[in-house]
Amino acid sequence: MLSLIEGVILRREIDPRKLGWIDERRASTRRGLPANQTYVDLRGFRSVDLDAVLAEEQAGWDELEASSYAQSAIDALDRRQSATAIVRIVDFGMAAAVVAVSALGCVPITSCRGNSLGSRRHEHPAPMLTFYARRLHLDALMAATAEAAISAVNNDAKVEIYTDDLRKMHRFAQALRKHIKA
Repeated sequence: MLSLIEGVILRREIDPRKLGWIDERRASTRRGLPANQTYVDLRGFRSVDLDAVLAEEQAGWDELEASSYAQSAIDALDRRQSATAIVRIVDFGMAAAVVAVSALGCVPITSCRGNSLGSRRHEHPAPMLTFYARRLHLDALMAATAEAAISAVNNDAKVEIYTDDLRKMHRFAQALRKHIKA
């Protein structure tokens, strides 16, 4: 089952003065971060990685659509995501967005697909991704969020993107790909 999350309000308001950056020591930690105790360093992806993850994720979406989003198909896809996907640690539906912000030069901190796909409950109610970004990333990020019709707001020193529809995260990654050099 694919669910649209009710009550999600579309907002695109980033105050660049509030943006911070994570230092190398913290970004490369293996002990987690306060915002994500299971943090894994996902910096350094490239456009070729993003292209591969976009294709992998699109194949998963095609399978789910063909099954009418049956729970058995979601479960099989989740098992494959955690066992053999290019980015195994990230929920299905979020990997392309995580890799896209990384390929742009941002630092992904936490992501969750929310309670948007299947019956398994998630920590966050709606699909979301939090990451460190610099001012030079904002034009591309805001253009991609507008094209995908998702929200972007400040979250302390970070940016948070979120949406009512998990499929929009894939659209965001596709839109952001246009701003990433090969």
